[in-house]
Amino acid sequence: MISLLAALLPLLSFISPTPGQIISGSKVPVKVAVTNLSLVDYRTHPRLVSGQGHIHFWLDQTDLSKISAVKAVSDTYTFDNVKPGNHTLVAELVRNDHSSFTPPLTTTVSFQTSISSSPVSFSLLTIALLSFLILVITLYHIQPIIPFSQCYLFTLPGQNSPSRSRRGYIVPLL
Repeated sequence: MISLLAALLPLLSFISPTPGQIISGSKVPVKVAVTNLSLVDYRTHPRLVSGQGHIHFWLDQTDLSKISAVKAVSDTYTFDNVKPGNHTLVAELVRNDHSSFTPPLTTTVSFQTSISSSPVSFSLLTIALLSFLILVITLYHIQPIIPFSQCYLFTLPGQNSPSRSRRGYIVPLL
């Protein structure tokens, strides 16, 4: 008789985060497993109906009230702007009117968040283009110290020939 009753009771457990997990960044994706209860929107289904309810979440809170709870109507939720450090997340399955089941159906998980360290990577093409751009800017601003007779003057594409109004680039002949 007790096992039949236990089989019909709603159950709640965390899928993620897992105990002790270290999450990189300030977003904490939460996923829970809910059995024997249909998650419904309490705003559109405010009346008590057996087998229906929703989830209350509390992140790093000691006041576990329906007022301070984050209310969720699905088995996933994402907390944003979570500061780096140790965290405790509590979840509770509640009825449509936010009242607790008897006994309360809660679960808790502790985890950590750290500062996101996404490495900056540049492709070889990006590095080559940046190097060329630095060279062009440098050549544009320096005064030649090599006699003009030992240099070749080239212009940018689209320029027919160097003139007083157009700037050419002096490249030493090596």
